[in-house]
Amino acid sequence: MKIILCFLLFTVFSFAKEFIYFLPKDSVVLQKHIEKLIKTSQSNIDIAMYNFGHKGFSKLLNKSVKNGVTVSIIFDEKKVNKDKKSRYSYLKEKGVNCFIANKKMHIKMAMFDNKTVMFGSLNWSEASFEDNYEIVYITDDKKVVNKSKKIFIDLKKYSKK
Repeated sequence: MKIILCFLLFTVFSFAKEFIYFLPKDSVVLQKHIEKLIKTSQSNIDIAMYNFGHKGFSKLLNKSVKNGVTVSIIFDEKKVNKDKKSRYSYLKEKGVNCFIANKKMHIKMAMFDNKTVMFGSLNWSEASFEDNYEIVYITDDKKVVNKSKKIFIDLKKYSKK
């Protein structure tokens, strides 16, 4: 009986996993955390990013699409370079759902399997990991995740494909 009671209390009072990273100090650890989130996602990845140019993340997202994961990215129109060698063109060609925001997309947020959300000041570019002071928060708190889901729905609704 005590075991069942302990299990029920643990289930009811389970706490969200939360991580906070400060860059450049935590750059390597954060990059590995993001890579793990991308690699382990099984259904969907939603990203809203002001500046997206990270080659390694792009390749991992391509692999995710090949594995049946739906990947959607909302870009800022002024940061989108549509030439054939750009991250935008590469991702779109590989089957990523690419959107362009109708207003300045200054958000830096990603959601993995509608279970974990990441946000902060970090753009997904190599320079942001190497040269900048940035802060990133990652959580699986249900309230934060649900609010983030609603934000992504609105952003997609008001963006063009």
